[in-house]
Amino acid sequence: MKRFPEFVRDAMRSAGAAATCLPVRLDQEYWETAFFFHLAGPECKEDRRLMRKQGRPLPAGLETDLIATEHAAVVVLRPEVHTREDNPLSCEILLTPGKGGAHFDALKLLSKQTRICWFFCDQAYWTLHSQQLPLDDAQRHGFDELLRDALKHDTVVRMTGRYDAQAGLGEIVKHYELRAGALRSEYASSAAEKPPS
Repeated sequence: MKRFPEFVRDAMRSAGAAATCLPVRLDQEYWETAFFFHLAGPECKEDRRLMRKQGRPLPAGLETDLIATEHAAVVVLRPEVHTREDNPLSCEILLTPGKGGAHFDALKLLSKQTRICWFFCDQAYWTLHSQQLPLDDAQRHGFDELLRDALKHDTVVRMTGRYDAQAGLGEIVKHYELRAGALRSEYASSAAEKPPS
């Protein structure tokens, strides 16, 4: 992939997102969820430089969390890529699978696929680096449980008539603030203080 597909670029621009995960057909045979990272701005200059000369996969990880808000379950995906050992590239992707659509599909596919493809681009969405990491049975089961727990929560919320995916996202997003060109989350700060589960 020389450049991010137009629908990925449009989705990232409309949401103002530096990272997303979306269902795509990479080899035209089947759908899978891939992660896309837009490395724009001066804070990503060193990451872009390192990725241009990268010839091997970078160490990467993905943490997940479920936040049960009053209006909807919000799934938080926290990818972290070690472009630099002392300062990894990290972000948070928020999904509301109870609303259906791409958010539901992204998690459903992660519960079935055997790999995750990661794509990184420059300011103009030209691909700088890509890699894939395998997903094993335990990881797929984890995504399946995450999706089931989110849908179970949202079923109960719907019965009360309070379901509103945008309001659920809003409850999370209000804890973010823009600092020096990067989005920082109170959730990420508090999660960093907790031991990994």
